Amino acid sequence: MHPFPTLIVDLDIVRTNIERMTAKAEKADVEFRPHFKTHQSRKIGRMFKDYGVKAITVSSPIMAEYFVEDGWNDITIAFPANVLASSYYHRLASRCNLKTLVISSEIVKKLDKLITEKMGLYIEIDPDYGRSGIPVSQTEKIAEVLNEIEESDHFYPAGFYCHAGHTYKTRSEEEIKELSLKALKKLTALKKKWPDLPLCFGDTPSCSVLDEFVPADQISPGNFVFYDWMQVQIGSCTPNEIAVYMECPVVEKFEDRKQVLVHGGAVHFSKESIQVNDYLSYGEPRLKHLSKATYMKSLSQEHGIVQCSKEVFEQIKVGESLQVFPIHSCLTADLMGQYHTTNGKVLDHLSGT
Repeated sequence: MHPFPTLIVDLDIVRTNIERMTAKAEKADVEFRPHFKTHQSRKIGRMFKDYGVKAITVSSPIMAEYFVEDGWNDITIAFPANVLASSYYHRLASRCNLKTLVISSEIVKKLDKLITEKMGLYIEIDPDYGRSGIPVSQTEKIAEVLNEIEESDHFYPAGFYCHAGHTYKTRSEEEIKELSLKALKKLTALKKKWPDLPLCFGDTPSCSVLDEFVPADQISPGNFVFYDWMQVQIGSCTPNEIAVYMECPVVEKFEDRKQVLVHGGAVHFSKESIQVNDYLSYGEPRLKHLSKATYMKSLSQEHGIVQCSKEVFEQIKVGESLQVFPIHSCLTADLMGQYHTTNGKVLDHLSGT
């Protein structure tokens, strides 16, 4: 039992999640380029190599450097190219097969003057998600950016990259399938126009529930390696597939309002929340199945207030730890900076280096 908030990882579940997604990609005949932004761990990253994964996706040049140092040599930075980071791209491209995303011809031109190493550029496509990328319907602009890449001195077209992040607004497997298939259908015209360019698609909800990804050639989900309570609510996974949880010391109990004070706040969980039925949850105790009236009601910097049913309140003891599933495992892992395994080992995390 740990005296302070501690992030626990069950590597058996991690391995099962990796094995399942790898098998799915193989069966669907798409290249699996997993996103490492969730775990950000060299130790966990090596587990993917056991299943033949050779190419990975990251979210920043700093993360790319972290994994280059561990022997990965085919890396996509799935974030729009940042001109101010050109020295990082240059350095990384000299050490690995590096790719990143672009949205405009202007950025391609600017980067081409700053980088002298060969590098791949995906054109980011927006499937009406509204976060980033060229709208999938704007084929003239897509063609313009593609032409700029082909005429550049240092870049080659890596293909198209699409993240259907609006699946996170769904609340059932059926809704995920409907929205994902709609996004993939919109990409069909793109694939017909440029059949030789790879199309990378993938968010954890889509990749968890779909079995086919036509017209995509590649998938790059990330959160699936751990999952979390948000993914349960979305319909991507079951609680038994969540590989991480927080151990939070129970420091006080409040009988009159059936609440428990734990050491575990926003600096540990983030303030990510999700609406569950008639309440807003900031975390879900693993004993949740005992009562639907037990959930993390609020978070301040270090404090966590767990609202309990009468039965659960009586079971929880001061001086023990409460195990809590995070709402968003990516953010919780980033904040905690390291993992403790179920058998007591400590694993690395980029933010802890």
